[in-house]
Amino acid sequence: MQIKPIITYSGSCPLFRSLESQILNAIPLDTCEWRRTFQRPTKHVRLEAQTQQFNVAPLEKYKQGDWSILEHPILHIFVTECNDIDTYKATIREEIDAWLKVLNSYGISDWMILLVETLDMRKTKNFMPRTTVLDKIRLDFGSKNDDRCISVLNPAKFEQKSTESFRCLVQRIRFLMLTSYNRNIVKYEEMIRGKREKRNHEGWDYRQYFFMQEDLALIFEKLELPTEALIQYDELDAMFSQFITHTGFNEKQQWLSHFKRPLSAFHGICLTRLDRFEMREKIREEGVSLLEFRNYLFERQAYLLLTSNDIPEIAKRLLNFLFSTLREVEFIKLECQEGALCCWEFVCALEVLQLCEQAMEPNEVTCFQHCAPIWNLAKDKLYELGKLCGLLPGCTPTSEQLHIVVQLSSGIGDAPPDQPQQFLQATPHLRDRSPNRKPKKSAAQQLKEALGSNQAFQKLYLELAELAISTYKHVARLRSARLVGLDLGNFYCALNEPHKAVGFFTDLLRELKAENWHMLSSQTLLELANCYRKMGDSLAYTKTCSSISCCVELETLVRTFYFDEFLKSLKTLKTTLSAQPSSENANFCVLEDHFRILDIEVLNQKPIIQDDHVLVQLKLESLYPRSIVAETIKLCYELQATPLELAMENVSLTGTPSAQKVKESTSRLKVELQLVYKQDNRLHSASVACDMPKSKQPVRRTSSTKRKLSPSVQGDFTNFVQAENIALQPGVNCIELKAKATRVGNWQFKQLCVSMSSLEFLSEQLPFAAPCFEISTKPASATLEFKTLIAGIAQPISLNVSGGSFIFPPDAKITLRCSKNLRLRQAQDTHDDASFESLLQVPLLHFKSFEERNIPLEVLTDMPGRKVSKHHEHHIALSCPWARSELQIPIEFQPAMEATCRLHTCGTQKFLQVIMKGLDSHLLLHHAKVKCDVPGVQLLDLNPMPQQPIEIYKSLTVTYLYEIQVEPLKTEHELPIVKVHFVIKYATLTQPEVWRSYGCAFDLVDYRTLFKLQAQLEPNELCRLRTVCNMNLKISKVHENPYTDLMYEVLNDQNLWAVCGRSAGVVSMKDVDSHSISLDVMPLSTGFLPMPSIRLSKYTAGGKTKADAHSKVHPFPPGQVYNSTKSMQIHVIASVAENQ
Repeated sequence: MQIKPIITYSGSCPLFRSLESQILNAIPLDTCEWRRTFQRPTKHVRLEAQTQQFNVAPLEKYKQGDWSILEHPILHIFVTECNDIDTYKATIREEIDAWLKVLNSYGISDWMILLVETLDMRKTKNFMPRTTVLDKIRLDFGSKNDDRCISVLNPAKFEQKSTESFRCLVQRIRFLMLTSYNRNIVKYEEMIRGKREKRNHEGWDYRQYFFMQEDLALIFEKLELPTEALIQYDELDAMFSQFITHTGFNEKQQWLSHFKRPLSAFHGICLTRLDRFEMREKIREEGVSLLEFRNYLFERQAYLLLTSNDIPEIAKRLLNFLFSTLREVEFIKLECQEGALCCWEFVCALEVLQLCEQAMEPNEVTCFQHCAPIWNLAKDKLYELGKLCGLLPGCTPTSEQLHIVVQLSSGIGDAPPDQPQQFLQATPHLRDRSPNRKPKKSAAQQLKEALGSNQAFQKLYLELAELAISTYKHVARLRSARLVGLDLGNFYCALNEPHKAVGFFTDLLRELKAENWHMLSSQTLLELANCYRKMGDSLAYTKTCSSISCCVELETLVRTFYFDEFLKSLKTLKTTLSAQPSSENANFCVLEDHFRILDIEVLNQKPIIQDDHVLVQLKLESLYPRSIVAETIKLCYELQATPLELAMENVSLTGTPSAQKVKESTSRLKVELQLVYKQDNRLHSASVACDMPKSKQPVRRTSSTKRKLSPSVQGDFTNFVQAENIALQPGVNCIELKAKATRVGNWQFKQLCVSMSSLEFLSEQLPFAAPCFEISTKPASATLEFKTLIAGIAQPISLNVSGGSFIFPPDAKITLRCSKNLRLRQAQDTHDDASFESLLQVPLLHFKSFEERNIPLEVLTDMPGRKVSKHHEHHIALSCPWARSELQIPIEFQPAMEATCRLHTCGTQKFLQVIMKGLDSHLLLHHAKVKCDVPGVQLLDLNPMPQQPIEIYKSLTVTYLYEIQVEPLKTEHELPIVKVHFVIKYATLTQPEVWRSYGCAFDLVDYRTLFKLQAQLEPNELCRLRTVCNMNLKISKVHENPYTDLMYEVLNDQNLWAVCGRSAGVVSMKDVDSHSISLDVMPLSTGFLPMPSIRLSKYTAGGKTKADAHSKVHPFPPGQVYNSTKSMQIHVIASVAENQ
């Protein structure tokens, strides 16, 4: 069937025929831009054309409205080679005018006048006409359409010069053809809509409407617009389905009777047909059945999709095409042979699958997603045919079934002969195949061979099932793959090959359990039990019978039967893990399929002491229909991992490549929210998107993770609690598990194991957060608790004893041994210091493990006799019953008060001042005494007799004064040091009746007066401000001493006095008793001013020896120099000038 736009020609027909081949060959050489109407997108199309001589018959149909866009001429051309104006006026103009009048009478405006020029070069050189024939033509007929009048040089005579004009001619023809298409397609679409609106009128025929709209689709297809053409076929498909489905509502159409032919032939679709319009002519002339019409419609859609290189869409549409066609056959109740539709579906499915296999790449997931259900459909339809024809395993076809095979084979039809695949040449995107590879047989041939023998049927069925499973797995549809595996497993069972079916049943069971399809899991277990019984696998059969007996979804009789089978097999079962090292973990069963762990509770009081017994109460629900005895029930526990260990575990994992994969698989998905808004900013839709790299696995539901039918890892049962020979009743059982606590730590329960004969039921994981318990061996401890301690006062301290896990004897006690001058006692009401002891024993009566007891104590130590820079330190040694060595505990005390002394001189008299300073306590002082045991030294108490005790507290000082009298005969050489003891009574405000003694010793040295200083200022009555006065300084020797050279210094206050001259000097007291020095001083301030201070020091002249190159000055102790005028004051008045 030739589908090309028609161009008519008139006028000089022989001339046009001479140009026809060149024009028709030049039109499709280049694409052109087609600007469509109604704001449709611009397309680049490639045009072809065919020519006919002008005929009025197609125009009559156009005028009547009964025309086809395929048969209607798209452009009308009038051709002339008249180059003479007179000839044009005489004949040609009238011919053109008559031709245009005919076109206008039919409403045709798509025309073109072509003037083929033949120039006479000898005439044109001498004379150039003012007006050419082309100008006349444009003036007469192209006043508004001058672009439709065009001239061209005759290529036959002027080949080189005519190239440019001929190219312009071809471009103009393309442009006018597309302009005509714009106009004709719009009008044709209006005619189609009008025809469609009359579809409910009597006499309306769908077939006429079908050819009308298909002509438009063929035009789009010829213009290389397969998407536009596909839209037309989709509309025809939808309208036909609508008509068929409405027949059930008494809206039957007369034309439907043409499609109600019995299905004597049920050929499937053929995508390798040589003449793809063969069925179109059959539909137009003879009429076809519903299946044939549907086949043609799908073949046309598939061809257009193949042209667009959208093969996955063909596979996507196939199932909808098959199911809708079957529904239409059911609606109009077509008569067909049993199995005919199955053959038709099988052939259609296999035809599309072969096409997809030739075109798609192995990594093209989209096409595989649509091919997987098609493989499954082909497998199911083949099984139905095998069941109908007696080809299933274990069946032999009867004569009647053989007759059905013959009828079905004849109805399937023969495959088209081997020839170039004209239909598939529409696209160049098919994969290249090896030339040595044998081409696959057609779908019809494969079906005929499968129906011919049991072996061929079994081979094809197994091949289709394996392809369906592998394709489903390739697109990650594991559930569907498992269901296909169920059919394949049943087929292997029918073939008496249960060992091959076990794998498929096991995979399906794992998937069903992961999805919580309990009833389907029970049915699959029954199939597995049947397979294991046929295989003679006693261990697997025993485990499966046990699982079936615990399926609460099954009937009680079935569960009881398999429970008895389980007990019988368990008695005869000899397989153990050690007997079959090759089948590791073969005797392990999943505990959750048979029991349910309801609760785990630790009965011991916390914490559990090492070497004690751990008691655990386990609530276990048995799913068995009757009572059963468990030989051992073990619950293992492991040490809790610390957060640091978990972090280190993660760090160590990241170092291996396998760990990198684990980390990637468990990383968070990049899920984001996508909101789509309309133009008016209203929300249109909301979705959640996950941007996953292509290298990773697709996202699956968490419930679809693989579940293991048997636990592959047994926990560490080094530490466990257990019970033996326990009868488990159906329902809830409370079991007490017991074990000895041998290791110390924080423990957590991990796995439960129930052993029956050689089977061990292991839990995958505990269904709840398992309780933790602690086994401890906490050491006993004893500590002293105290705050700031003050020496000299009874201070409270606390002895804290923590028993830990130590078991105390009845007569346990703690011994406290104090350092020197430190005493202890237990806290009591008495205030007698005699109860303090340096060695104290504290009894621990009825002391239990992990008990904590606080024992109050009191501690007392003496105050230090002198001022110390550091705290007073003591030690207490603890001797505990759980320890072999003593524990030394340091204790620091702060003094409650401190005592200092100062030596004062008045002439030759000596006085001792004792200063008591309060520090960290509030005390009462009473009965202060001094003692001196040196002969010839007496201390006179100059203090008043106190009537009440004196209070002393922090920052407060109390002073006591005593005069020291030494006999004259007792010189300082005889008594270089005088020891004085100071003793005072003190008490606290809280216990004023308890008086304690505080004593300290002072050493008096350099207490003899050696020199006396006297200073006198002249005039001594008064001094005036800023007037120089004479100060006489006299140094007198009181007692003989070895110091001959003395240095004096005037230490004046610069704001009060100014020394005029030298303020220091050296005098010699050798062989003299006194020495006088005169100095000039000037007062700087008025009022009563103290005398300038004078310091007397020992002077040693330098230069006498090499070692003593410099002079040295040494101060006298305070008691050896007496300044008699130290406290004198001078009255200074203002000067006379200031008064004036």
